[in-house]
This record gives sequence, structure tokens and C-alpha cells, in this order.
Amino acid sequence: MPLVGHPPPTLILGLLVASQVLGTSVWFAPQATDDLADLTGFGTTAPLILSTQAGFVAGTMIFALSGLADRFAASRVFALSAAMASASTAALLLASQPWHAVCLRFLTGISLAGVYPLGMKLVVSWFPERAPQALGWLVGALVIGTASPWLLRALTGSAGRAGVIIPGASAATLLAGFMVLACGDGPHLRRSAGFSWSGLAGAWASRTFRTALAGYLGHMVELYAFWALVPALAAQAGASSSWVVFAVMSAGGVGCVLGGHLARWTSPLFMARVFLASSAACGLAWPWALQWPFPLSIALLGFWGATVVADSPQFSAAASGACPKDGVAAAMALMVSLGFAITIPAIEIAAMARLQHGPWVGWVLAAGPLAGLALMGKGAGR
Repeated sequence: MPLVGHPPPTLILGLLVASQVLGTSVWFAPQATDDLADLTGFGTTAPLILSTQAGFVAGTMIFALSGLADRFAASRVFALSAAMASASTAALLLASQPWHAVCLRFLTGISLAGVYPLGMKLVVSWFPERAPQALGWLVGALVIGTASPWLLRALTGSAGRAGVIIPGASAATLLAGFMVLACGDGPHLRRSAGFSWSGLAGAWASRTFRTALAGYLGHMVELYAFWALVPALAAQAGASSSWVVFAVMSAGGVGCVLGGHLARWTSPLFMARVFLASSAACGLAWPWALQWPFPLSIALLGFWGATVVADSPQFSAAASGACPKDGVAAAMALMVSLGFAITIPAIEIAAMARLQHGPWVGWVLAAGPLAGLALMGKGAGR
């Protein structure tokens, strides 16, 4: 049940941020294991990652078209989604056929569509006047949650055993649901009329929305492909420690929070451009960075991890703020669905590029943010 009385805003924000860390821990949990690919019948975890992405795209559209988060309390939808994500992840240990595992990860992706976007909606319902900063904290929490299986692997010394990492991530996601139930919906929760084609047309008429969408798509070409390759990129630099992988991925949390605060003095789209350019520069420099002293190459990888996702909350803040009230739900659903759909071929292309061209995969990853910057041009929100 929701917290009674008037709890301090910092407590509410802390609980929502913590729930996002815990709730998204199942997203890349299979990637942090060494034996799950064999247990499920695959020689690699790539099909499990791709099916999760596909499920998230489907889930985003299901939630948008059904209006579930408006028919029921958003906090309860979040809690139910977290429970489903937890159960479908835990069931991976029982999968006896490859298609069982693919279906389970697809279901996990659908469930995560009720965790990440709903978490954003809930945090804005509590802090509408601080949306860019609050979203920075929330997306930062998503980043740390995505990286958390590597932290669990490092702390337990499990050497990537699925029997340790999968139950741990599943339990964390279930706990996230209870934490959000304790918070409840915020007093400023805005009900949506559902998926509105006229509202979507109104959003598209906004130059700021189109600029944010263009940059966001370029950003998404790079983001999940980079996250999927972090262990391999760290190994290229001579680091195989789970601590290094966790540090590089979770550095994005710091970038998101910092970007949210800097946007108060500039603008969301200005900060998004800065981070797009920074992550592109890291990718372009990567082939030569491997010739640098080890601390410098790892530092560059960490900076890349910090900037590769820091633009995400700024794109969300800019796009949602540019939409008419009846177009927010439809426009944001379209934006997120297109972005995550792009990640599926992007992950595959980047993985093949790493195998065929080694460190030059950095240039492949840099193509996304460079395209985003080019498409944004000199659009609104400078």
C-alpha cells in the first residue's frame, strides 16, 4: 500500500530511483553469465538479448494502444510488470529448448515495457517541475540496473554461473515492484486519452519534437550495441574483470545525472548534442586508444560509457515537452518503439563488425551518434 502522510520528496525519489535500479537488473542478466547460453541450447547469449529488445518494442506498443497505465494505477501496473519480468527471468533456468528461452526473454522484454517507461511516468508525476533532473536520475538508475548483473558477478565470485546471477536479478526485480507499490502514484499524475493519431500529428508538427526524435534514433543505434559489446571492448583493452565491465556501464548513470543538472543552465537538446558528439569521438578514437597505456584506454572506455547514454533523458524531456497534451502518449510510444526496434539490427551489425574488424568496431558504433547529429542539424532547442 502507498506510503501514508506526506513523505519527504527525497525519500520518494530515492525509492523510485532504487526501484529502477532493481527493476531493470534482469535486462542484461543473461549477458553476465558464462553457462546460460549452453544451458538454453545456444552457443551465445545474442539471441536472448535480441529477443528481449523485440519484446520491449512489442510491449511499448501494447501499453500505448491499450492504455493500461491510464485504466489502472500506474504503480500497480509497474509492480505487476516487475513480477512478470522476475518470473520469466527465473524460468530461464528451467528452459529445456532454445525456443523456450527465446519466448521467455520476449516476455521479459514485454514486461520491462511496464517498468522503464512507467517508472519515467511515475517520477514525473511526483516531480513535474524538475522533469529533466528527475529523468536524469531515473535513466541513470536504469543504466546502473542494466550493469548490476556484472556487479553481482564480481561480488559473489560466481564466475558467471547462471544459478547465481539469474535468481539474484529476479529477486531484485520483484523487490522493485514492492518498492513502487509503497510509493504509489504521484499527485501530479497526468491521465492520457490513449493513443491519439491526431495528437501524434500535432507532435510531429513540432520542430523540437522532430529534432529530438532524429537525435534519439541515432543515439539508440549506438547505445545497446555498445552495452552488448562492453565486455569485448574491455577485453580488447586488456581488462577482463567484471568490475571493469560494471564500472564502464554504470558510468552512464553519472553522465545522466550530470546532464540533467547541466540542462538547467543550457537546454535538454543542447546537452544531448554535447553527449552525442562526445560518444562519437570516443568511438572514432577507439582503434588508436588501444595503443595507449592501459589506464588511458580504460579511462576512454569509461568516458564512453558515461556519455553514450547521458543524452537519453534529455531527448525524452525535450520530446515530451514539445508535444501537445493529447499527443504525449502516442508520440513517446512511437519514439521509444522506433528507437528500440533500431537496436536489434544495430546489435547484430556491431557484433559482426567486431568479429571481422576488431577495434574498428568503434567507427561502426560512432556512425549512430554522427548520423543523429547530422539529422538534428541546427534544429530547435539549441
